[in-house]
Amino acid sequence: MQAICDRLTSTTIQQFFDRWMDLLPLPLNEYDRTFGYWWELSMRQIETSRTFVFDAPRHARGFFESLIADNLDIGRPETVELLFTGYAPHSRRAHPIVNHTPCKTKIVTQGTQVTANAFFKHSRIKQYLKDGRALRIETVINSPRDLQCLRRLEHLEGLQNKARDINARLLDTERVGQRCVLASPAFERVASPTLTAGVSQ
Repeated sequence: MQAICDRLTSTTIQQFFDRWMDLLPLPLNEYDRTFGYWWELSMRQIETSRTFVFDAPRHARGFFESLIADNLDIGRPETVELLFTGYAPHSRRAHPIVNHTPCKTKIVTQGTQVTANAFFKHSRIKQYLKDGRALRIETVINSPRDLQCLRRLEHLEGLQNKARDINARLLDTERVGQRCVLASPAFERVASPTLTAGVSQ
């Protein structure tokens, strides 16, 4: 599945766009194009996700609720900045952060569905339990400049790589958390099948 998704590159999208631009009636013609007047694709919102499907979904909800409870501080400025930039706030390599939107953690409950969100500038990362059996992490970039990337389509691959790094850093942060269940027997019960009285669970 990932290999299929990776086939959708900036080049593929540009070719699709160019093909339709040749077919659709446009107010600009080739004469205008020679003077630099034309259309270019840019990125408005990019979402990169990672999904872990549990072998024992009966334990998934308890695991996820414990995971969220142990990481309610994920939206603190020093933590969310580390997730999105890879640098601690006081690191020499860190860039000054100008954030007009307060960093925060937001827990949203819809029925039995719980979603945890952490916000950074115009973007966010969220976690939720998908279909009761999978842990899903989604990084939604609403402004590529949040990650020091440009908006033009040619920078898509670089932006995707940075978003995937954010997903990985979130997992690493939760794994090394002081009370995080990723390092406890609760995770083992979720991730691996068990055998009780000769019956596989």
